[in-house]
Amino acid sequence: MPDLSRPGPLLASPPPDLPMQGPDRHPNVIQELLGELYDTFSDVRDGRVADYIPELAKACPDDFGIVIATSGGRIYEIGDTRKEFTIQSISKPFIYALALKMLSLDFMASKIDVEPSGEAFNAISLDSESGKPRNPMINAGAIAASAQICDANPAGAVDLLLDYFEELAGRRLTVNEAVYRSEKETGHRNRAIGHLLRNFNIIESDPEPALDLYFQQCAISVTCHDLAVMAATLACQGRNPFTGGQPLSHDITVRVLALMGTCGMYDFAGQWLHDVGIPAKSGVAGGVMAVIPGRLGIATYSPPLDNFGNSVRGVAVCRQLSAGVGLSLFNQYFQTDATIRRSYQGSQRKSRRWRSERELRILAPHRDEVRIIHAQGVLDFGGIEQLAAELVRLSNDVRILILDLAHVTECPLESSGLLDRQLCAMEDEGVEIILSRAGRLPLVSMPDWKITDRVDAYDHLDSALEAAEDLLLAWYDAAGEGTDGSGPGTLEDQGLLQPLAAEHRRILAERMSLRSFAAGDFVLRRGDPGDELFLVRSGAFDIALDVKTGDGLCHSTRLATFGPGLCFGEIGFVAQTPRTADIIATQPGECWVLHRQGFEDLSQSHPEVVIALLTALTCDIGAKLSQTSVQLTLMEHY
Repeated sequence: MPDLSRPGPLLASPPPDLPMQGPDRHPNVIQELLGELYDTFSDVRDGRVADYIPELAKACPDDFGIVIATSGGRIYEIGDTRKEFTIQSISKPFIYALALKMLSLDFMASKIDVEPSGEAFNAISLDSESGKPRNPMINAGAIAASAQICDANPAGAVDLLLDYFEELAGRRLTVNEAVYRSEKETGHRNRAIGHLLRNFNIIESDPEPALDLYFQQCAISVTCHDLAVMAATLACQGRNPFTGGQPLSHDITVRVLALMGTCGMYDFAGQWLHDVGIPAKSGVAGGVMAVIPGRLGIATYSPPLDNFGNSVRGVAVCRQLSAGVGLSLFNQYFQTDATIRRSYQGSQRKSRRWRSERELRILAPHRDEVRIIHAQGVLDFGGIEQLAAELVRLSNDVRILILDLAHVTECPLESSGLLDRQLCAMEDEGVEIILSRAGRLPLVSMPDWKITDRVDAYDHLDSALEAAEDLLLAWYDAAGEGTDGSGPGTLEDQGLLQPLAAEHRRILAERMSLRSFAAGDFVLRRGDPGDELFLVRSGAFDIALDVKTGDGLCHSTRLATFGPGLCFGEIGFVAQTPRTADIIATQPGECWVLHRQGFEDLSQSHPEVVIALLTALTCDIGAKLSQTSVQLTLMEHY
């Protein structure tokens, strides 16, 4: 069995419908998983190709293909996925669905039961009193369903069938004439079943046309790719996710899936449901089709069969997918919405760290090298597939990925390794991964994740955004002066004062004192008088506010962070009102401080300096309010 916790080799030649991987693409963990399954089971030599129909005996036992088709319209495939073979008994659930669509549930219930037979697919399994077949998934039930379709449209039944299958598969299918003739010439047992059904009046007319239609439906040529699309159509409640067509209703699809779950694998159905837990249908040409309702369809093709008439490799692949990544219907997690809650570029959201003009100039052309993705719901196999598809679509210009997990409710142990692998693969390609708000999750596997040893994780999205900005500044700061703007220097160099005339800056500097702070020091406390203005020389300073949330608890929230060249305390200083929030030094630093008395002295001695300072402060406050308004507006859409 493949080790689903370790990355496998990339495919040398990706299939036609999947975007190419290579220097221009990010690796996809779902495609890699199929590669591992293919490598693991390709060498299996158990089983025998069906030979009771001469044409089927010509199949190559080495043929092997696996396809996954998702409800979102994505295809993953490997192996002989475009080689045609005949659908055989996999047609049965679709034929029964067509009969329900053309006639009615009550009418079909009078002709065919829905109980598991516990017998082989070709058993003459009829109720001893009514003569009804046990279910539509055995030959007797399928022949009875074909008879109802044939009686409803005697002249155009074959064309009706092919039109219907075109809707299911998304392309025109044809009957393999050689297999059809071979089945018709050797189908004596099926012919006997047909005449028995006529004897009980389940078939109400000559059974030969119905038998002919049955032989033709079994001989329809399909590929593994076709079967996966048909399975995905059942997964989407009868809507083809690739064409948008709706060949089946929701109600009919539900009934068909129920029958596939209880009867689809013949006398192996009970063990299959117990071990694999996925509605499925097999065919003696080597196909297996399985459906995860609401999520995806699986198809495999491999001609060697076991004693039950099911593909050996197909059963093994489905069994491993069920156990390895938690696909069993009895092991599903509640999920109400799409996995991707929101995905956007870095220019659409900035951190609350106020940047100097110099830093803003550096960041502006590079912000879209950051991508922020908010995930939600359950990160099971289906959820991770959606997330992986979004990650693969990322532009190659993306250098930093922020993955926010605040709204993820569960990440099951069986599928967490896939997320680990996807993120590690991207990190290996040079994408910096930053996790945000992952600590709130009930991730049972989190301590074992390799990714946590390779990337940064932050308790707050804003901290993650700030870290991404710091990375951009570190990469693109041509002067090599880091993220502290102009760095420690003279007061006259600082951003707020740069618009002032040189003489005004000199005079102002004489009235300001330099004050040092250690990390964790309170610079201001809520309620303090607004009698000081601060201009940062070095370090970092946070404005923190206690916010009461819906749970009744108070949480300290960062409103902004100020670095070198930026000022704070200006609103209380200008309005002469008490402070409304705490300001704390988060890094050791220094601030130039203008006290109110110094300001009043300047008003008397140099009123032109005070006017220039107030003008600069007004522009600074206006810029901050403008950016805050933009951020608040954007927040409505996150």
